[in-house]
Amino acid sequence: MTISRKQIAMLQVARKQLGLADEDYYTILWHEAGARSSRDLDNDSFDAVLRRFERLGFKRPAGRPRQFGHRWAMATPAQVAHIRRLWSDFTDGQGDDRSLGRWLEKTFKVSDIAFVGERQAAKVITALIAMNRRAA
Repeated sequence: MTISRKQIAMLQVARKQLGLADEDYYTILWHEAGARSSRDLDNDSFDAVLRRFERLGFKRPAGRPRQFGHRWAMATPAQVAHIRRLWSDFTDGQGDDRSLGRWLEKTFKVSDIAFVGERQAAKVITALIAMNRRAA
């Protein structure tokens, strides 16, 4: 089974990010997967090639954060965005929804940002503001 168009596109993004010449790119495909082009890769060989690119310095693009919209009695989209910004500031841009979820679980007994209530969101925001002030 061949890889998807998205996977091929990711290989091309990695190739450009690393500044690989054609010869170097095809050499990596051949040595890591025994493939002459990206169309010859399957999922396992794609993973092997991507791991090699990551060892060479490729950084995967970050995905878009989940959007929840307006939900009754839950944090508003503006509150969720504010919480994410504050968390990103606190973690120097290294924090994501997973690490935020771990902090929320430990501090507020809520396993994910999706389950923060509207009233609880105000407390989360206040706590994050205080944490950012202490860190500064």
